[in-house]
Amino acid sequence: MRRTRVALILAACTMVATGCGSAGGGKDTGSGPASGQITVWDYYGEATPLKKSIARFTKTHPDIKVKYQAFDYDTTHDKFAVATSSGDAPDLATVDMTWIPSFAANGLLSDLTPLSGGKLNGTDMKSQYTAGANEAMQYQGKQVATLYDFDAYALYYRKDILARKGIAVPKTWDDLVTASNQMAERPSPGAKPTRYGLQVLPDTFHYSQLLFQNGGSILDSDGKKAAFNSDAGVEALDYMHGLIKDGGGLYWADPNNTVAGVKDQQIGMFVNGPYMMGQLKSGAPEQAGKWAVAPAPYNKQPGSYLGGTGLVVPTGAKNPRAAWELMQFLLKPAQQQLVYTEAGAAPATSAALELPALSKPDPYFGGQAPFGVFKDAMSTATHFPYVESWGDIDKSLTDAVTSVLLDKSSSKDALDKAAETTDSKLGN
Repeated sequence: MRRTRVALILAACTMVATGCGSAGGGKDTGSGPASGQITVWDYYGEATPLKKSIARFTKTHPDIKVKYQAFDYDTTHDKFAVATSSGDAPDLATVDMTWIPSFAANGLLSDLTPLSGGKLNGTDMKSQYTAGANEAMQYQGKQVATLYDFDAYALYYRKDILARKGIAVPKTWDDLVTASNQMAERPSPGAKPTRYGLQVLPDTFHYSQLLFQNGGSILDSDGKKAAFNSDAGVEALDYMHGLIKDGGGLYWADPNNTVAGVKDQQIGMFVNGPYMMGQLKSGAPEQAGKWAVAPAPYNKQPGSYLGGTGLVVPTGAKNPRAAWELMQFLLKPAQQQLVYTEAGAAPATSAALELPALSKPDPYFGGQAPFGVFKDAMSTATHFPYVESWGDIDKSLTDAVTSVLLDKSSSKDALDKAAETTDSKLGN
């Protein structure tokens, strides 16, 4: 769901501290301090923290010149493989963590361990991330990324509407059905909510959260076969459908249009990641003080998909040592703080998670300090399977969820069909 926060930016080239120019200098393989020029690709959007951090970096690292290029989410994904394969790769790039399986499986990502020696800014790498984050940065025993920001889900809700209607904040699946039904306003009984509905997005991200909360998994323990069509998976999709049928759920096809639904008050509750804090503040400033964040209601156990933005050094990077210097700099607490203060997203390192700025009361959320809710969600989050065919599996699951929410298929039939596709893509 990362693309909901990525502004559409035309490809732009801005040389930080030097002016635009071609990447030069060849691959830096020396043993002294890193130097030369590096090219950075960034999909982050208009609120990117990277520009400010790179400006700071060039002041403290005058021997490293940075060529910064901004692309939108889809362009970055599409250009990355072509550029890397043709020898025109950037030295450092921001990537969606859901891209890691296909990029790594196709040999597009460098193993960072020879550059890092297992350390980040002089401290053991593993100690600077949660266990889930460390696992997400690995592919087949190699560290192919560092986590720059993280994505894990919580419940956003209009606390003023819940308070006015005397509705308790939901904590369980059953609570969410009841609360969303009581909160939603309809022109007639059984009609689609026109105000204060619970957004239900038809995608793998939100289905997987329910799957994990119900004790299920996407693939079996060996990663060789679909497991989402188990009883736990069918129950999760039935529940997702029930939010629309029996609760106040509002089928919402376009995740990029969430803030518009918030502004016109069609949406009164939704489940999403920490970057939506920044989206609400910039997109619906008139609703300041009306929103709050709570742990996502769950059934058997807390759970969320784990995603975010990774920093990678592509294979074929011309100056990987200087790229590693910049990567380390971007992961220092002062730069990680910009992820929150500039973009409203969630920094990923353990040190950043303890920064005072992240625990300050937020006026937009009525004096609540909402970041702590997402920090707790991260501790029980699970990343998507790291298999080469993940893109096809994701599509088959999204198609299954969509067909059920649109009453075109039963949960069992839709998931069995997606499982057939998944097993064939996994070589079964």
